[in-house]
Amino acid sequence: MKFMGDWPLKGQTELDVVCAVLKVPPSLGSRAGAPGGSLGYSLQTAPLQHSGGGGGDGGQHGGGLCADQEVMRDEVYCQIVKQTTDNTSPKMDSCQKGWRLLYILTAYYKCSEVLKPYLLWHLQETCRSPGTQFQGIAKACEQNLRKTFQFGGRRQFPSSLELKAMVAGRSAKRQLFLLPGGIERHLKIKTCSVALDVIEEMCYEMGLHRPEAFDEYVIFAVTNGGQNVRPLSRREYILDVATEMEQVDNSYMFWYRRVIWTQPLKFDNELYVTMHYNQVLPDYLKGLFNILPPLQPSEQQCRQVSKLAALQHRAKDSMYLPTVREVQGYVPPQFCQALKAQSWLNAVLQHMPQVQALSAHQARAQFLGKPSFHQDWGQEGARSPYIGAGSLVGRTYEGAAHPSPGGDCEVLAEGDSVHEDPAVHSWLQLPLCGDHAGRLDVTEDDAAAAGAGTECS
Repeated sequence: MKFMGDWPLKGQTELDVVCAVLKVPPSLGSRAGAPGGSLGYSLQTAPLQHSGGGGGDGGQHGGGLCADQEVMRDEVYCQIVKQTTDNTSPKMDSCQKGWRLLYILTAYYKCSEVLKPYLLWHLQETCRSPGTQFQGIAKACEQNLRKTFQFGGRRQFPSSLELKAMVAGRSAKRQLFLLPGGIERHLKIKTCSVALDVIEEMCYEMGLHRPEAFDEYVIFAVTNGGQNVRPLSRREYILDVATEMEQVDNSYMFWYRRVIWTQPLKFDNELYVTMHYNQVLPDYLKGLFNILPPLQPSEQQCRQVSKLAALQHRAKDSMYLPTVREVQGYVPPQFCQALKAQSWLNAVLQHMPQVQALSAHQARAQFLGKPSFHQDWGQEGARSPYIGAGSLVGRTYEGAAHPSPGGDCEVLAEGDSVHEDPAVHSWLQLPLCGDHAGRLDVTEDDAAAAGAGTECS
């Protein structure tokens, strides 16, 4: 009732009341109004303790209402439902604030299995009732509660920015995710969005709709300019991870990468092709796909490498003929010494009339191994699963062992260039609805990084 304005705050703020409900102990930080604009308490330092199988990983803290006992959580849920049902408060925003508090609570704590069907029924009835003022936020509360039962609930106290946003009724933020090659996607991350939600949304945008395809992609949390890279479990809450990373590095990033390669490639979606091209290309240019020939590379192998070089040039949307220096950057190091630089240029120029008829998207697709590209390469090249180099491929991603997401492992940073722009912190108003805003932005620096290679003598 304090939060809803129907009871005196007695020196507290609305944020203090929310902190008390979420069990933020006073010992964690200073009170509101302290220099530096801190909130009621320092919220960034302690994970929540979920009792009863909630999946939390933090220690016990004193004070608070909901974190100790299931019966207390049920009591808080019942009180909020009571205060938001037939509310007669003279305060115009009393009921609205009650629903906002319920929205926050459903993101963090489960009710008991006994109360669950009744609480869900109440939320669903509010959604279905015609003319009900709070249909949107009731639906959001239902989604939060189901997510909390599925994934255990948020485990980190909200950041100062997030808590302010939730108390003000804003439920989501635009979060930046980086795809290979510096491709940016700003996705709408809700209070209860987990890594699996992001993976599914990105897969849908790339035209992938089967669960087995989702299993091949992972979100990475990146700090210290790419020096620390951690794969996220699919059950991890994105805003929990963001809160943790903000303590370490304000310039943290989220990367989206493919880590398992069992599903066949598809070529009808431009974002899909561009992402895979950008992820595969740096490894190809480092020579990781190729076996060093025992003797001098054959004429056919050199022809294949030169055609892949021509495709790389066209994939940059370049209509002009490549220079010697550009061609040097398109050839893997194992083959640089096979021909002189001018000979490599001449070999590439032989393919340019055919390649220039392609769009940049078609060039990327054919580089990845689209069948039409191999029709004049013989059957061995057509069997190449990912890179169009056919017999040159000594290592593919198919069947490769990869660390399990969220497991104890060391993941090395990738070689492609990424932006270090901080995440976008624009919070969106309840109720949750609408499409996410995304854009494709590959800078000249990214293109240069993608085209960089070992120079030939």
